[in-house]
Amino acid sequence: MSSEVKANKLSPATGTDVTLGDASDTFTIPASATLDVNGTLDLAGSTMTGFTIPSGQTLTVASGATITNSGTATGFGGANTPRWWAVMSADQSGLSDSVITKVEFDTEVVDSDGAYDSTTNYRFTVPVGAAGQYFVFANIHVGTAQSKFWYGQGRVYLNGSNYMFSQLNMKASYGSNNVSSVSGVLDLSEGDYLEAYGWVDASDSTNYDIYGTTARNSGFGGFKLI
Repeated sequence: MSSEVKANKLSPATGTDVTLGDASDTFTIPASATLDVNGTLDLAGSTMTGFTIPSGQTLTVASGATITNSGTATGFGGANTPRWWAVMSADQSGLSDSVITKVEFDTEVVDSDGAYDSTTNYRFTVPVGAAGQYFVFANIHVGTAQSKFWYGQGRVYLNGSNYMFSQLNMKASYGSNNVSSVSGVLDLSEGDYLEAYGWVDASDSTNYDIYGTTARNSGFGGFKLI
């Protein structure tokens, strides 16, 4: 038997509590209907099978409350993008002593947003809508054909100017090559661009090389911090 009860207000006959139905009963709010709760909605001990926060609304977790996830959480956090990592397909050889040279990282291992130019300028450019803080790093394997290595540098340029660098000092023991690693956190705006450079000072002004084949370890990359 089905029936319909119509009332403008439902109040307890005694006390302050009203119980709807019995265990295992189901109360259905039809599509397009609204349950408007202006007080406190106490769901302690209940099981929720589906819940959607409408667009434009905010779910606030009060101070001292705890969210416990025993299932799968999706759509939270971030992916540290844009991100890129580029290496060299060949060495850059015969570079003039004490001349700063842009490293031609021409092979993209990772380029999440297509923001790294591996064919012309060998640079990463911050895409529209991607301003923020980035962790940036470069490993520049520099050296000379002979054991005449005095100093070597790896540099990261921001918008065409040196922004950060690391320097190797092997003047006391000479040597032929080494890896200069530089890294840091940069606050970047849309359109800012980054490039990597190398530099060597040899004892006899001999030419130097930047090594980038698979047996070497030069690379240039970074990612936006969440």
